[in-house]
Amino acid sequence: MESPSVATEIGDISVCLLSAKRKSASSPSLRQLDQMSLCDFTSTASVSDGLRQSTQVGHPRKRTRESDTQSVDLQLNEPEHKRVRRPLGNALANFLAESPFKSAKRTLKRSLSFKDKDQEPSPATKYKLPSTPKDGGSMRKRRMDSKASLPSNWVDAVQPDFQLRYTKEEIKRQEAIYAMFRTESEMVDDLKMIINIFFHPMLRLQLISEEDHCKIFGNIQTILSLHENLLQKFEELRSQGESIDAIGAIMLEWSHGLDAYAEYCANLVTAKHTFETTRVQPAVEDFLQRCLDSEFSRKIDLWTFLDSPRTRIMKYPILLKEVKKKTPTDHHDNEPLDQAITSFDTLIKEVDRRTGMAKCLDVISRLEYLQEEQKCPEIMKSSFILCSGVLKNKSGSKLQTFLTDKVLILTRPSSRCGVLNYQVYREPIPVHQLLVEDLGEGDGKTGSFRGTLNRGSSTGVKHLFRVSCTNEQANCHSHTLQANGDYDKKAWLDAFKNVVQAIILPSAVTTV
Repeated sequence: MESPSVATEIGDISVCLLSAKRKSASSPSLRQLDQMSLCDFTSTASVSDGLRQSTQVGHPRKRTRESDTQSVDLQLNEPEHKRVRRPLGNALANFLAESPFKSAKRTLKRSLSFKDKDQEPSPATKYKLPSTPKDGGSMRKRRMDSKASLPSNWVDAVQPDFQLRYTKEEIKRQEAIYAMFRTESEMVDDLKMIINIFFHPMLRLQLISEEDHCKIFGNIQTILSLHENLLQKFEELRSQGESIDAIGAIMLEWSHGLDAYAEYCANLVTAKHTFETTRVQPAVEDFLQRCLDSEFSRKIDLWTFLDSPRTRIMKYPILLKEVKKKTPTDHHDNEPLDQAITSFDTLIKEVDRRTGMAKCLDVISRLEYLQEEQKCPEIMKSSFILCSGVLKNKSGSKLQTFLTDKVLILTRPSSRCGVLNYQVYREPIPVHQLLVEDLGEGDGKTGSFRGTLNRGSSTGVKHLFRVSCTNEQANCHSHTLQANGDYDKKAWLDAFKNVVQAIILPSAVTTV
């Protein structure tokens, strides 16, 4: 029988064999030797266990602490027939690493990709958007041009001792003039951005046809030239000193050459319709969305930029009146300012007239006639729209109503292929045969009108008026209509007064 020292020696040999295995696992020649050593160690370990049991007969068995048993012994004392489970994650990783279907796996991943490589990429992807600077967060408040770094106030652009050289009244006047100059600089920057980011790229990439391109942008390049001319005159005045003495004569002269503005604003009616039709195209939609997500657009869409010249021309009389309000009565710039304000008011009226004519032609082109009797000759003779909006009839149906200078048309909106049209409802009423009756509160008590529009209300129906035809031989109907409110009803009655010969009020008849 071997002594316990022999068993201890055999255990030391087994530990040495395990260390040799770890060091030589990468060597093919030593791998077989490792396997033999492990088998030998298993048999020797069982012999050493028998020796320990024989030496401890008749003595109480001591409990061995877990810390006294090495982790190596626990792994090696497992029976040969017991299967050792490996972690599932490692086994799966080893299987994928050693799988002969690696190429098939990569092919499957490519096929599951959301990007269809066979599909032709959008032309908009060829356009490289301007890069965003590192301080892109502040770029939203910037403009594309360097002039956008102008101070917000005039006092920030002059010398610190300005209070010693200017009175409070003159400082306020210079602030009003500077506000006009600064906003003009911003307007030029926005127009340049339209030209450089939208106008040229959309045409170069062939995102839309040349015809649609002309309809959407109109004469935007001419508008840019006009504003650049005015900005240059402002800069020449500022170069003469930190203050500007007078701007009335410059604004008056500039207002006389704005005929292109009436053309641009009138084209906005057609531009809006064309823009809404083309923006749903995938390539155009992708391009506009990428531009909208970029910092240089300041999260403003293209149509808002295209409409900015119209809103700008409406602001000139307000800005000039603000300058005149802060100009002394004995200043030589008062008379030119008054003339400039009058000139801009006349221009705005012409813009409104041309825009109204364009809107009228657009509405007429979208009318759909269900009967031949609805084709009233006065429709084609109409020049502009006096009032338009949604009114409700007796049954509660919403009717899109148009009052032109020649005829009253009630329609029902209809959409086909994304294009908005108007189905003519009943027969249009010529204005020279139109009779309007203003119904007071609670006068619409007959028929289904009260039951439809006054459910759940203890008061009478409000905001009512009735339109009818004075020609009894004509095949026209009487319509009792409800406006959206007092303001809406007043707007309709005021529009009727411009063309209708008589309006019947609740208590009397008024001849217009």
